[in-house]
Amino acid sequence: MKSVSILYKLNMSLAPKVLLSSASRQKCIANLNELPSLTKNIAKKHASVLVPLCVENDEVCLLYTLRSSNLSSHSGQVSFPGGKMDRDETVIETALRETEEEIGVGAENIEIWSKMCKVDGRSSQIVITPVVGLLKDFDMKKLQPSEDEVAEIFTVPMKVLCDKNNHGCFMYDNITIPVYNGGKHIVWGITGIITHLFLQSFLPNEVYSPNFTRQEYKLNELMPAKL
Repeated sequence: MKSVSILYKLNMSLAPKVLLSSASRQKCIANLNELPSLTKNIAKKHASVLVPLCVENDEVCLLYTLRSSNLSSHSGQVSFPGGKMDRDETVIETALRETEEEIGVGAENIEIWSKMCKVDGRSSQIVITPVVGLLKDFDMKKLQPSEDEVAEIFTVPMKVLCDKNNHGCFMYDNITIPVYNGGKHIVWGITGIITHLFLQSFLPNEVYSPNFTRQEYKLNELMPAKL
């Protein structure tokens, strides 16, 4: 009975009416604004991604894309919608434009919450600014993935992202990179780092208490197979 009670409390705390309430939103934004900068680079190029919250099957989820195998960089890997900033764009404008180009969701259907701290890209020449936004009236069937850039769009519920059994890590230059393996595709790398930073800010500590060191992955286990 105790385990049933714990599961019930967990499900209630992850319910859309709780997580997407005005109070939860404001607390999340306050936490995001307190995140320390993680960039060490003086970037020559800037990029932005959208961290898209959505509700699917009455569960709050994060939305991810699987990059097309035709792309010249990071092909077949999981990412958030995003890309390089155009001249005179803000990071929010970039995230909105790229989201519409990649998955067909316009700015009018996205409720922007906040920017996150900047993070270094794989290249020392680029810095990425994540932007958190809620996809309003979400319907997976209405999405329009870019044929050139997106092989697949998928969502991962909060309860899956919170489950320690789905956590792991990849060690890179003595840095622990979070790995989430409970969804349709493995989330790791820069996307894994952004996911962790967001979840830390969005969810209560008693709900999200990750254990990434429970399983260490090798690079060949994480790199995508041919699509």
